[in-house]
Amino acid sequence: MAISQLEQAMATLRLGIAEMRAKEEQLDAQINQFRTQLRRLPRQVVYGQTSLELSLTAMGEIEERLEDAVANRRRLLAIKDTAIQELEALQLLKRVDEARSKLASLKKNGLFGASSGEEAQEQIRQLEGFIAANSRQAEQAITDRFRQRMDGDLTAI
Repeated sequence: MAISQLEQAMATLRLGIAEMRAKEEQLDAQINQFRTQLRRLPRQVVYGQTSLELSLTAMGEIEERLEDAVANRRRLLAIKDTAIQELEALQLLKRVDEARSKLASLKKNGLFGASSGEEAQEQIRQLEGFIAANSRQAEQAITDRFRQRMDGDLTAI
């Protein structure tokens, strides 16, 4: 069975999102570790376990690493949010495509496959409504993302 480009794109996005979630967990662990280290270092100075100069230097390095980890996490979340939005848009397009296929099949075979013509007509109306509403929603999502990309490109100039 051949995988459609749409399904392949969705699979690629799912894998990427899973990788991003793993990276997010890794960054969360680093952030927690750095915060714990920053809390413990002053006590070590107070109880004479390390020198003041060594502790100040270490705290500065830990703060830099913490700031870097927090910034990386923020950037990662922005990328992950974009990937999730893209996946949702593709899933919506897939559902619309499936509804269109079902609609075409119903229109072709509806009167024969359904127990009554009224039942087939009702299914056709529901599918047409679903397609119309979700096509507009997908179009809006795609248009909004295109505008965001263009605005982002323009601000980079």
